[in-house]
Amino acid sequence: MKRPVLNIVSLNDVMNGLLGGKPSVNITMSQGQWDALLQAAYDAGHNLIELDDNEIPVRAYRKMVQ
Repeated sequence: MKRPVLNIVSLNDVMNGLLGGKPSVNITMSQGQWDALLQAAYDAGHNLIELDDNEIPVRAYRKMVQ
C-alpha cells in the first residue's frame, strides 16, 4: 500500500491536546509506515503521530474532513 501525501499539522497542538486531556483519537506510527489501519484513521480525521527510532514524536498528521 502506497503512502499518500499527508497533511502535516502542528505537533505542539496535538501533544498539548493529548497531555491536556482533550478528547481525540491518536495513533502512533513509525517513520515511513503505512497500512490500511493508518489509512482508515487518517480518512476519519484522527491524529497520526509519527515517532522516530527512539519513539520520540517528530510529526503529526491529520486529514481535514469537511
